[in-house]
Amino acid sequence: MNDNHALSATAPATPQRDYLVFVRAGRQSLHPRLLADDPGRNWDCCINVWSDATADEAPGAEAEMHLPGGLNKFEGYSLLHDMLMARRPYRYVLMLDDDLSFSPGAVSRFFEHCEREQLALAQPAIALGSHSNHVINLRNPACLVRRVNFVEVMAPCFSQAMLERLLPTFGLTRCTWGMDYAWSSLLAGTDENIAIVDDVEMQHTKPMDVTGGPFYQRLLGMGIDPKQELAWVHRTFTPWGPMRTLAQGHRYRWPLPGAVNAALVKALEARKLAMHLQRGGTLAPQTPAPEVATAAPTTLAGAGSLAG
Repeated sequence: MNDNHALSATAPATPQRDYLVFVRAGRQSLHPRLLADDPGRNWDCCINVWSDATADEAPGAEAEMHLPGGLNKFEGYSLLHDMLMARRPYRYVLMLDDDLSFSPGAVSRFFEHCEREQLALAQPAIALGSHSNHVINLRNPACLVRRVNFVEVMAPCFSQAMLERLLPTFGLTRCTWGMDYAWSSLLAGTDENIAIVDDVEMQHTKPMDVTGGPFYQRLLGMGIDPKQELAWVHRTFTPWGPMRTLAQGHRYRWPLPGAVNAALVKALEARKLAMHLQRGGTLAPQTPAPEVATAAPTTLAGAGSLAG
């Protein structure tokens, strides 16, 4: 492995943990608070330092590992997947952006839900009133765990088996847009447990800034257009229908009759966007370019084989 991508251990030896949080961390990353707020955590932490920050500028001495490299967190994770799994075969891996805030102990509780429900692909819910890209990922107060057909790239969590299955998609786009669309396409028609854990919410503290954000500025400098990449994914992968909460399979919050709980989930799904906006939330959906190129963007050459 290239020395620039070397994994370094930064914390004393810890008890065996079954879960890993992989954080893509810049200068203002929120992960130090995540670590400090969960002293009895059931997860290890690997910090993947942004290219615009050094390890000193992305602190987190309590983290077990640091790793530089990769244009985005999925590229960063791919650099050390084999090494990590040889070191410790984590049962679940949660991949977080660095602008996500959780209540103390929430991430440990999230992993407990994943384990209890035997989820294959999951994410914490986005808090109402926060910054969101998709309505489906907003918290539904009627559920603890809600079955869905879509989990987004902001904070996906993979079981060990699902991680091996979807790892080839981690280089699908450089901007990461569309990877989640591809996941839903590849998993459509299967019986995999895909869910949003509404019992654990996260505040997305920054809106998506495709014009002034440092990541998007870097993409621009590289000639990468996120909307073009997303359009290519939409063209390449089989459509799988609208994002939706499934009709059944949820773990409900309240001990009510099943029909009542099902009706509550449906009603709150219909009301979520209005509730979100009333609380000051924003919605910035990722949309493909209006005209799809006849060939893949040059950065994606060869990736289309995943769809076949």
